[in-house]
Amino acid sequence: MAKTATTPLRCAVRAAVPGLVATGVISMFINATMLATPIYSMQIYDRVLSSRNEVTLLFLTLIVLIFLMLYGVLEYARAGVLVRASVAFEKMLRRPLFETMMQAELDPERRQGQQVIRDAEVIRESLASGTVAVLCDLPWTPVFVLLCFLMHPVLGLIALIGAGILFGLALLTEIMTKQGVDASSRLSNDAATFAAAALRNGEVVRGLGMGDTVLERWCGQQSAAVSANASSAERTAMLVAFSKFARITVQTAVLAVGALLAIEKQISPGAMMAASIIIGRALAPVEQIVGQWKRIVACRGAHQRLTELFAGLPAATETVNLPVPVGHIEIENVVVIPPSANRPSVRNVSFSLQAGESLAIVGASGSGKSSLARALAGVWDLRSGEIRVDGAALEQWDRNKLGKSVGYLPQDVDLFAGTVADNIARLGEIDSKAVVAAARAAGAHDVILRLPKGYDTPIGEGGLSLSGGMRQRVGLARALYGDPRLVVLDEPNSNLDEEGERALAQALSAMKTAGRTVVLVTHRPQILAHVDRLLVMSFGGALAFGERDDVIARMRGNRVAAVETSRPAQASA
Repeated sequence: MAKTATTPLRCAVRAAVPGLVATGVISMFINATMLATPIYSMQIYDRVLSSRNEVTLLFLTLIVLIFLMLYGVLEYARAGVLVRASVAFEKMLRRPLFETMMQAELDPERRQGQQVIRDAEVIRESLASGTVAVLCDLPWTPVFVLLCFLMHPVLGLIALIGAGILFGLALLTEIMTKQGVDASSRLSNDAATFAAAALRNGEVVRGLGMGDTVLERWCGQQSAAVSANASSAERTAMLVAFSKFARITVQTAVLAVGALLAIEKQISPGAMMAASIIIGRALAPVEQIVGQWKRIVACRGAHQRLTELFAGLPAATETVNLPVPVGHIEIENVVVIPPSANRPSVRNVSFSLQAGESLAIVGASGSGKSSLARALAGVWDLRSGEIRVDGAALEQWDRNKLGKSVGYLPQDVDLFAGTVADNIARLGEIDSKAVVAAARAAGAHDVILRLPKGYDTPIGEGGLSLSGGMRQRVGLARALYGDPRLVVLDEPNSNLDEEGERALAQALSAMKTAGRTVVLVTHRPQILAHVDRLLVMSFGGALAFGERDDVIARMRGNRVAAVETSRPAQASA
């Protein structure tokens, strides 16, 4: 029999199991202490009232108070255990959930935004709240019903019928609210995702006069979510009201039938009161289950989505700690298919670079340059082929450790909320010397000093307080932080002015002197003077690769030959 794969979600659930087991044990004692109240009622009606013995009343009251105090202590202990179990669950899930979410964000078909964080929070809150406690009390319902049977079969039958009615209401709640809760969650997530996208693109929305259109679309999505939630809430409220009515009716019926049996001397008045209390305790968990069914359905849906999220992505594997790379890279028949696409953007590209060499990737738009850069940086996975760094495939490296030796500048530079120094230091502990050295290497030091607070200038979410060229310079400094041996730059000069171009050229010269391996994507020919090799891409394939001057001469020769070949045809035309 094949073993079920252990996922981070399973590990997190296992971390909470000791607390859940302890909760079950505590619940057993809690329900046992609850028997003190009906027993006390029986003694009062059957012993104290008939004997008029005040001492008996005093001692019975003291005993029941001790049990009630124990009940309070056990309830407090159960709540504390559940809170600790929820913390253990969240702590175990925190890191793998974030890493898996980052992987899923690269695939638009699996992208769920902040939904996965909310799903984990829903499960944690369900563990910490009274939902689990109610589920632990539920198995005691048959025990209390059996006690009613022991008092009198008719009382037990009434209790059984009442419990059956409430269980039926719980099943009806599942049928009537499941789709509504799922739809509400999905629609709310869609509305929140759209709102977040609108805020990120606020400049475009304002500049193009799209405010009314965006607002109308968001209002439509939000209205659908609110409508689905309201419909589900109304159905739940109706079923909760009916369950309360059913419970009170059953308790009243027990009192009425108990009184009749007491008149006929089949049970004592104390048994009548005790049966009423016991049946109330027996039906309470079922009634509470109906009231909390929306939370239960939400928790179940969250668990299912997280299970699918972890199952749909490759599991992380343990890797051997390899030494810091020197920068030698080999690319063998690499095929890259962008997330959610069905056609490769890079087709069977192969080349190699020695440590310290620099390469420029050129080609028309859509030729696969940025896709290849993302694959080199480990951002996108390969469909086939292999990328090796110092002879080891990317899969053999720990991505986080390798990333500290890789400098990557994406085409669209996005910065984090924080200071300039925070972003250059990659949000780690700030090493002032290393931050300044990276800024100098990127040619950004003098420009950063002109900011209001220099390196301590807050830049806001996404770096919106900085110009496009300034964001690119800070992004380049971030890429060069920590003296990486492999640097991948995607259009590093797309937003730079003339001064920025000169600073970039100096940075490339300095990287060459430092022996760093540099791969850059560019459309601007003037930057080619600072690279050793050239890769020309067309429709995802490598059109030419080799020494810079040889490739340039070859491509010029091909164009001249093409022109010479086409002239007779044009003349004859």
